[in-house]
Amino acid sequence: MRRLLWFVLLLAPAWASPCSLSYLPTDGQLAWRYRLLGSDQTYVQSYSLLGSQGFVEISRFERQNQTGQRRWNCGPDGLQPQLQGPQPIPGGVVEFVRLSGVFWPPERDWRVGHEWSYRYELRGRVAFVELGGYLEARNRIVGREQVQVPAGSFEALRVESVFQGRLGIGLGGKSTYWFARGVGLVKQVSEGNLPGRVSSELLELRRTAPTE
Repeated sequence: MRRLLWFVLLLAPAWASPCSLSYLPTDGQLAWRYRLLGSDQTYVQSYSLLGSQGFVEISRFERQNQTGQRRWNCGPDGLQPQLQGPQPIPGGVVEFVRLSGVFWPPERDWRVGHEWSYRYELRGRVAFVELGGYLEARNRIVGREQVQVPAGSFEALRVESVFQGRLGIGLGGKSTYWFARGVGLVKQVSEGNLPGRVSSELLELRRTAPTE
């Protein structure tokens, strides 16, 4: 399985997009298939490039046949998600109204020991009560280690993210990510009371379009 995966990578054009990082490749001809840990749900993640300054991240849950999209901007400071409209949460909705800091750092900063942070300003409505709040994350690349997933065994950078915030109630949690060079995210483990955070592992990486 691992040999086949690396064969696919060797056929892929190297960093076809200026928005593509070594540890976060966004090659539009590849698709990443993940499984949610603790369940039989799977989803496929792919990218649609928007020139040199952005891309669309597409996530399709296979059993539900549901698809979600998120737009990203890329520049010298790294990758930043575009703000979306109101999103449903239990009992209400939340909207991310402002983002400051760096979400994913640029190529030069993907090294052990690097730290960065970002902060969202929030507004929402829960049980007909209008609320304001925030969510901030502190991130650090803590080391390099071997990680085993169904797609194979990879040497990966381990990134730890600690979240805290408030929107009527206190928000908090932690996510640990493993990123392999040339592959991207191979595993994610999340805990806490933040909606939308998942734990998943890479099942396969496959080509979606022929090379020219």
